[in-house]
Amino acid sequence: MKKILFSVLAVAAVAACSAGNTKTTLSGTVPEGTEQIMVKVRGLGVDTLITPVDGKYSIDLPVDKMQMCVVAIPDGSQFSQFIPDGNPVTVNFGGDEDFIIPAVKKGANLKFVEFLGWNEDFMKRYGAARDSEEETEKTLMDEYKAKLKEYAVENSALGLTCVQSLASMLEPSELRGLVDGLAPGIKENESIVKILAGLEAKEKTAVGQKFTDFEITQPDGTVKKLSDYVGKGKYILADFWASWCGPCRAEIPNIKKVYAKYHGDKFDIVSIAVWDKVEDTMKALEEEGLEWNQIIDCQQVPTDLYGIDGIPEIILFGPDGTILKRGSELRGTKMDPAIAGYLE
Repeated sequence: MKKILFSVLAVAAVAACSAGNTKTTLSGTVPEGTEQIMVKVRGLGVDTLITPVDGKYSIDLPVDKMQMCVVAIPDGSQFSQFIPDGNPVTVNFGGDEDFIIPAVKKGANLKFVEFLGWNEDFMKRYGAARDSEEETEKTLMDEYKAKLKEYAVENSALGLTCVQSLASMLEPSELRGLVDGLAPGIKENESIVKILAGLEAKEKTAVGQKFTDFEITQPDGTVKKLSDYVGKGKYILADFWASWCGPCRAEIPNIKKVYAKYHGDKFDIVSIAVWDKVEDTMKALEEEGLEWNQIIDCQQVPTDLYGIDGIPEIILFGPDGTILKRGSELRGTKMDPAIAGYLE
């Protein structure tokens, strides 16, 4: 079962100050013996340690509701997150929980705290279902995506983070509908601009579209193109991978099986190494004993063109270069029957 983490990412600042507020006051209590509290707001350049006095601490922070602040005991035993939106925030450390949900009375953090409460309950249910059937996992994932969509409309760091998380979960058409519904101010945020660029790349390389070519100079000085293999009259399975990627390496036995079964006049494979060091790719190729075509040292060139935000990404091209399938339909046990449907 996949592990789901709601990881709050720092995002670029936009004009987001609460009306009339010029500071966000963070305060709270700490357990006896706590010498320092760490406070970070990456997007605002805040990274500081404060010393509690008589078991209490307080700090004034800049205001930007598109940012996320992390406050923690430096040893990592407890931490919390909140949005510095200009309203006072209280984070009291202590108790048995690693993650502390802040106490707030108004502002952007009301929805954020609401989400954190749901997320805490969800993670417990997800953990309890770890050994259950796949249908249970799908049901939980559908619930997770639905909840992220619900909060993605928030005009705050919570909404931004939900959109960032959904970007790798949704089909292009579904993601397009979500992004198109965002407020103009959020759409202009740097992180959303990047998501839009990736979405446009996915739309241009969706199922039914012709392949987008690229060329990469190889370590020996030769140049290889995707069109050296795709659009030449064969079905081509393209595997975008990296040596350090565990799931990528886990797919190799499946790829070997379809290569042994179908390789010939109608079908071939090309592996495309991305986001990797050449020496690590070469070592992995030797370890895995891969016999099929390779394009290495591609870095971000093909992933930017095809809107790939996670690997492995596997794409099946038709004889004329049309994209027939991509993504989860070609992973694991689904790979063989998906290819067989075209060859048999």
